[in-house]
Amino acid sequence: MIAPGVDVDVLRQLPILEGLTEAECAQIGEIAEVANFQAGESIIEQGTSSQVLWIVLEGTCEVLMRFDGSGADRPPTILAELGPQSNFGEMSFFHRAPHSASVRAKTPVKLLRIERTRFDALIPCEGNAACKVALNTIETLAERLRRMGQWVAELAADKPPHRREPEWNQLRTKVFDGWKL
Repeated sequence: MIAPGVDVDVLRQLPILEGLTEAECAQIGEIAEVANFQAGESIIEQGTSSQVLWIVLEGTCEVLMRFDGSGADRPPTILAELGPQSNFGEMSFFHRAPHSASVRAKTPVKLLRIERTRFDALIPCEGNAACKVALNTIETLAERLRRMGQWVAELAADKPPHRREPEWNQLRTKVFDGWKL
């Protein structure tokens, strides 16, 4: 049974479900739940762990980040606003690690919630839907990384060379830590 309150036609319009057949969308709908949050409510907290993929059906969410040493009195930095058809939580969904940012409802929101364990159950029997969602998520993450890379390059270009190189090396170390070249 598809998650109450969600029509297959709504699912088929979501970018993260692009390319899925009606039957595959129905499979995703069967493992998904609908969650509602009021404005100001926390959906995920930076530093906590959960493997849940969230998709905004209605309303707007804010992505916020606290930086180490920023202090409890300093408000978090708003990184993005996510509207209908956006998704979040995908990094922790596919890679078991704490959330890198918090997400809260800016307005009342209706979200589709997919738990990783339920998603994994699709792989052995009907892997096409799970595979297509994973590929669409990779595309989204790649685009975000591309935009971030452009932004970092622009920030680095604005600094004098004697300040730019150490910061750039520090960023590279953080991003590629553990990679063998």
